[in-house]
Amino acid sequence: MSEYLNTLDQAFLAHFCRRLSDLISEQGTTVLQRYGITAPSTAISSMYYLEQNNGVTVAELAAALCVTHQMATQRIHILIKLNLVCRKPNPKDKRAKTLHLTDLGKQEVMQLKPLTSKMTEVFTDLIQQIECDLLQKVREAEKVLIETPLIQRFEMLNKQR
Repeated sequence: MSEYLNTLDQAFLAHFCRRLSDLISEQGTTVLQRYGITAPSTAISSMYYLEQNNGVTVAELAAALCVTHQMATQRIHILIKLNLVCRKPNPKDKRAKTLHLTDLGKQEVMQLKPLTSKMTEVFTDLIQQIECDLLQKVREAEKVLIETPLIQRFEMLNKQR
């Protein structure tokens, strides 16, 4: 870490969270590539969701993963290019398309399951090493920020002074 980054405090939490997220994604991609997985690490949750919920729309996928429609669309475009996912006409709504894993996508999901299990073990070791359950703390921080957004916290701080 650079000297400059060491001078940054909690006000730059988003920067450090993004760096950690990018690092995990990059290293996860390396693991996936080593084991012959073509899906990017950032799209694995989408593939798992499609395996369990065949025939959903992009909007339904976005809602389930709590990401923007644009983010879900970007992930799906990548998975379609890799021939892991396909779109089919929605019988209930002619304007919408439904998402389905291809046979190749189903194969990758099956290959991913033991890797995901091992990744859980890897992160469990990391949690023990740093003595902090990052997943729990990230979920907790997200929940309290939704309940009391930064702007509200900022305004409360201004009123106290």
